[in-house]
Amino acid sequence: MKVHFTSKVRDSLLGSSYTGVPTYAPVDSIGPVYSAAEIFPLLRKGDSAVVVILADTLFKRNPDGLPPYIKRKDKIVLSFKVLDILPNEEARSKDEADEIGKLRVREVKNIEDYLAKNNIKTERAPKGTFVLVENQGDGPAVDSGKQVSVMYTGRTFNGVVFDSNIDPKFQHTEPYSFVIGSQPPGAIEGWDDGLRLFKKGGKGKLYIPSMLGYGGNPRPGPIKPFDNLMFDVEIVDVQDAPKPANPEPPAQNKPAERRR
Repeated sequence: MKVHFTSKVRDSLLGSSYTGVPTYAPVDSIGPVYSAAEIFPLLRKGDSAVVVILADTLFKRNPDGLPPYIKRKDKIVLSFKVLDILPNEEARSKDEADEIGKLRVREVKNIEDYLAKNNIKTERAPKGTFVLVENQGDGPAVDSGKQVSVMYTGRTFNGVVFDSNIDPKFQHTEPYSFVIGSQPPGAIEGWDDGLRLFKKGGKGKLYIPSMLGYGGNPRPGPIKPFDNLMFDVEIVDVQDAPKPANPEPPAQNKPAERRR
């Protein structure tokens, strides 16, 4: 089942697929008792439905598993619109890939329109981050395997500051350090992509499509699902990545593999 949905509590929007990619779920994915998925077998293509879930019941069933912004007297309202019923997993996978492709095009167009409107000249990093290089820097280059330390301020395209290690009100003023190209990644993909255009001492701005940011699953706060983001960044240090605490023994010390 391919659906668009919104979820709200009080006057706050918890999540929505309308600005991004529809959600896909098996029709028989009933899952736990007292779940909105219980109504899926009752729906057809083109149907709309509203489900109201009582937070008090969720607390009774799972007292430690709800986020702090959900209160006992809350009503969680989920609205569904069934866009299509797909026959199998192959059809779902193809349809989702098409929707993601359309979203990427929209995100890039929105950023390009913003940059054109504000007469901002940028260059594109390899994966698609828009980068304004105000000062490239003259130290070591940011590259795979390097530990980079960054001072930053992050904003939505509406101008809302959601995080900063420069503004003390966010209560962390130390540089943010991570290893470029590390797995698991140490930062969102747009950072790993865009910072590679700088060297130590560099300053500039990153304009990041949501698919290289938090996509449809941001943390609760000012960032909405599928928000494009912008960051002011300053590269304060670039070093070789720290060596692992317990490196593997050299290859010559490993037992020889049996040859066939």
